Amino acid sequence: MTDMESSERGVPAMENTETKGRTAKDNNDESFKKLVNASVVIVLVALIFIALFSFFFSMQEAIFALFNPRYQALMQAVFSLMVLVMGIYMIRMFLTK
Repeated sequence: MTDMESSERGVPAMENTETKGRTAKDNNDESFKKLVNASVVIVLVALIFIALFSFFFSMQEAIFALFNPRYQALMQAVFSLMVLVMGIYMIRMFLTK
């Protein structure tokens, strides 16, 4: 007897509890995987920001070491402008998706 025939006759349809249990377990597994993936992404983004700050300050020191003191301020300004332009470009690229 199908579920439709059971409901027409007034007999309650028997639910397949095995399938229902698997669906709930699959949903929990998927939500756990999403949570783990989100956690990994957050940690990676934090590491990227730390690396970017480290790179920025290292480049500042390299500018002091490589360039004549007369041109150091100019080179720092150019480097900072490049970082700013690339950051704005990347933000626009991600927001348009």
